[in-house]
Formats: sequence, structure tokens, C-alpha cells
Amino acid sequence: MDSQYIIEIIKSDRKYPNGKCITPQDIIDKKTLTLEDIERVNNILKEFDEPDSYLIDLKIKFAQINPTEYYLSYSGGKDSHLLYWFIKEYLKDSNILIVGINTYMENPQILKRIRENCDKILFPSLKPFEIKEKYGIPCFSKEQDFYIYYYQNAIRKGKNPSKTIQQKIDGTYDKGFSGISKTAREYVKSGNAHNITHLCCYYLKKKPAHDFEKETGLKPILGIRSEESALRKRQYTTCFSKNGKFTPIHNLTDDIMEQIIQKYNIEVPEIYQYVKRTGCEGCPYGSYYHETEKELQLMSPAKKKFVCELFKESYDVLGIKIE
Repeated sequence: MDSQYIIEIIKSDRKYPNGKCITPQDIIDKKTLTLEDIERVNNILKEFDEPDSYLIDLKIKFAQINPTEYYLSYSGGKDSHLLYWFIKEYLKDSNILIVGINTYMENPQILKRIRENCDKILFPSLKPFEIKEKYGIPCFSKEQDFYIYYYQNAIRKGKNPSKTIQQKIDGTYDKGFSGISKTAREYVKSGNAHNITHLCCYYLKKKPAHDFEKETGLKPILGIRSEESALRKRQYTTCFSKNGKFTPIHNLTDDIMEQIIQKYNIEVPEIYQYVKRTGCEGCPYGSYYHETEKELQLMSPAKKKFVCELFKESYDVLGIKIE
């Protein structure tokens, strides 16, 4: 094992001595390390399995930040809760603020977690139906809806869409992702499409967080994993971004994550027995994996009525069955 990596492990154990450490206490207490100390830690490290090796790497990443300058963006889902567990149980750190957002759209089990685990809960300035009235609703995918929104917005104002947006809508863009699907293209260009937008996520989740960051000066720790989507794989290739975001588990695979959860008996809400990911319940973006339909089946009658009215037009286009 590279000696510099061993030194980083020792540094991280020195920073979080109350958490789970692999470095013997007598080495932690030393001011100067010897080759024998490094070799001793290296021999201990060889005994660790893949889940614990990942957690050691994660501890090294956290040792690079000042905990008082960050907050954990806590959604109550598996990814952010793993980080919550890591901070509270593995590192034994009480300096990182835990902040959640009540979007009015969470699964009750997830909302319960937010209320129980967060130091502070934020609320969006616009509610779901206000966003629908002003901007539209999600439909095909976040990336496709981005192009559709700016196309429709230009048309509504009697303007020509930008060259790139028009090419994305027409499917003639040749410098990367071509644009939108054939189904989306035909629907949007029919002239009968409802107002479609990607901004639902922004106003319910991102803007409250951005406003909080501006107010406090804190930077977010995000439980984002690149394995979750092609877009995230392109966006998150390192744990530190230029704008200050800290995404320490961007490289965590589903397999290792499940191993960590099983080994340390980390609580997983019952909803995950039915869906792979949680977020705003009933969001049309879950239709590709039929998770939207599963969520609808599990909702209370009142919640189902609310969600079906909110996303009705997108459900009709996507063929999501409301039973």
C-alpha cells in the first residue's frame, strides 16, 4: 500500500479520534511518524473488507474539509441517510449541521426521517401547484424538459428559440446529446402540448438550499452518486466542485452501498421494498422504471388525488395508469 495513503489514514484518525479508527492510539498520539508506524497501519489495513475500505476512504475525504463550513443536505433517502449515519455514528461528528427540505411531496416515511434527524428544515417559497401555474410540470426527463421549457417559453413570447434549443427539439444537434425523444418531439411540435418544465426540482429543492447557503455561508455535502444517472456521471467526477459542493460518495456503487448497509444494520425505510429511489412522490420522471405507478398504489387517497391532479397532463402523455 502506498505510504502516502497510509499517512492520510493516520491524519483522518487524528482528526476524528472519537470515531471509528484503525490507527492504534499510540501512533495517533505521536508527533512524528516512523516507517515502522506506517507499516504497522498498513498491516492492519490488509485485514479490512471492501465496505470498510470504502468507509476509510470516505473518512480521508471528510478529513479534508472544515466541518463548521459545511452542512449535510439531508433528503431522508438512502444516499443522504448513509452520509448522516457516517457523520453521526462513524465519525462521531456533531459540528456538521443537518438540513432537510419539506417539499410537500415526500413519502410519509421519508418526511418522518427528515423531521427526526434534521437540525433545520427549509420550505420552498413556491408550492407545487404554484410552480405548475407559473412554469409547468415535469414530463419526459430533466434534460429533455430543460430544452422543451425554453422552446415553449420562446414560442409563448412570440420569439424564435435559440439555434441550439431549436436543434435539440428538431433532433438535428450533432455536438453531443442529440436532444429529445421522438415521442417528446412529436408531442411538443404538435402545438397541443401542456407547459413542461424542469424547474419543479429547482423551486422545491435547489432554491431553498441556495438561499440557505447564501444566508449562512455554509457549503453543502450532497449524497449524489454518479451511478444513478448518465447526467450525474458526467457532472460528478470528483468529490469537490468549483462552487464548493462536497460530493464524497459520488463514486459509491450500489453493491458496496448495500454491503455497508447490511454490515452496519443501517435503517432503510419500508418504501425501498417497492421503489429503488425516493424523491417527490408521483414525479413523472419515475415512469421509465414504473416507479411512479408503484408510488401511486401506496399513497393515501388524499395524497393520490393531489398528485394525480398536479401531474395529470404528463401522466396522460406518458400513459401512466391511475387506478
